[in-house]
Amino acid sequence: MIPATNQLPTLGYLHKVICDSLGLWNSDNEDVTFHVTATEQERRTALRQAFDAIKKEDGVYGSLDDLVAVTTQFAPKDSQSVKKSRTIQSYVNHLSKTDFESLEEYIELRQYIIVLLNERYARWSVAELAVSFYMSALAHYREFVREYACDAQSQKYSYQCFLSQDLRLLTGTLTRELLPDDTWPDAALNEPWPLKGFADAACKITGTSLHKLHQYHEFQREGPLNEQAWTRDFTSQGVNTRSKQVIERLRKYSRMKWETFYPTLQPLTYYLPKAIHEKAFATHAFAAMIAHNLNVHVADYGPFEPPARGHLTHGQVDQSHAIPSSDLLDQLFNDYPIGHEVFAQQAPNRYQALLAGIRTLPGSLSLAMDIPSSLELIYEKEHRRFVEGTSHATLANGPNWLKEWARARDALFLGDAGLALAHFNTALDQAKYAAGPLFIPFYIQVCAFCKSQYRVLSERKEEELFERFYEGLGSNAAHYAKLVGYTPQWERDPKTLMTHTMLPLKSRLIIREIDALAKI
Repeated sequence: MIPATNQLPTLGYLHKVICDSLGLWNSDNEDVTFHVTATEQERRTALRQAFDAIKKEDGVYGSLDDLVAVTTQFAPKDSQSVKKSRTIQSYVNHLSKTDFESLEEYIELRQYIIVLLNERYARWSVAELAVSFYMSALAHYREFVREYACDAQSQKYSYQCFLSQDLRLLTGTLTRELLPDDTWPDAALNEPWPLKGFADAACKITGTSLHKLHQYHEFQREGPLNEQAWTRDFTSQGVNTRSKQVIERLRKYSRMKWETFYPTLQPLTYYLPKAIHEKAFATHAFAAMIAHNLNVHVADYGPFEPPARGHLTHGQVDQSHAIPSSDLLDQLFNDYPIGHEVFAQQAPNRYQALLAGIRTLPGSLSLAMDIPSSLELIYEKEHRRFVEGTSHATLANGPNWLKEWARARDALFLGDAGLALAHFNTALDQAKYAAGPLFIPFYIQVCAFCKSQYRVLSERKEEELFERFYEGLGSNAAHYAKLVGYTPQWERDPKTLMTHTMLPLKSRLIIREIDALAKI
């Protein structure tokens, strides 16, 4: 259990929760071959080499075309590496305690996890759901962190709500996307024991009792009879103890591994009606396992009573999407083509539903003050009233990071850059996984402060003082902003090494506001 805190768990911690919920780890320490793209550090090194190559004797560099032509020669190639699965698991465990240092580190580890998921679940035909849930769950948590501003109290309940409500709803959404013609009855993923619910539904669909299933497994002790065991006489056959124990565990708060329960239930596929194929059976079983393991994590935090909106209706599933609604809207605002027009049209309503839900959580700072969404703060320039005003400093029992931010602003007004730096650093550490949308105006002011200090110190020929005292603040804020998704992700073309982003408008707006504030 995580101790009570007024900050949400880190992305590194949530990453471990997702891996655990997917049952990723087993006792085998296998060698796994990974196809890994070049790292950002390797590409930057190659780019510096390319610049050196086009530098002329008079110190003037060649043209952009010259640079592109050379970088194609220096660009690092993708590589293959062999790692033990436990090495990756240890890395995941480490990051759950320390968090990712950068977006690049997060993306690099994500490559390894996707390979592991495919290796582990391909033969069961559930790898696609596993990878989809892994990618989408992390994206939705990043959105939750961006939009949910924490007050000064413990955030355990809000985090439990995210796991119990948002991620289980997402599980149902992804299942429906994979099985568009599915005839399996609606699974009650929001019930306390979704795996037991799946087992009961499977027995009802196949017309087979759990008692007969236990007898089937007892027949298997005689030898590998497989499906032939169903043709035996069950009249006086005893039941298999291990099979019973597995089913009993489906109603206990203990993490469940795929290999533990699925082989017990898989024989029921022999009696599946023609309208339901075995892949659908496995997919629903896997979705139930995810929901079960999420419930275990929720229980680790203590007693939990879901909010009134907790019932997952069919309509809610239809309104959700694998891609967070704010990410879809970001793409729309930046004229990025959306493949599915219906999803794009639904994005505004889904976004408003998300905001309405998280703003009413007991630990939300929105209950005490009016906080715009992250998109409003950027695209509608709502951030200015928080940078220029004092509304956030008037909260009697507000979070401490807001008070530190106010002290930093007061120090700036007095012209004390050193004192402002100290308060900005303290505020930044406390604002992570707590500030929600308010991190955007805070980030803009931090960057403007660093930029103005660089200008002042450069004029004095004291750039080393900036590197010593101020650069760490700016880079720390920038790394976190990129990691959680406040600022756009920039990618390098693997051949030309030139950078580009899907969100150029968002990038320009943020840079423009930083530059304008830095001149004041």
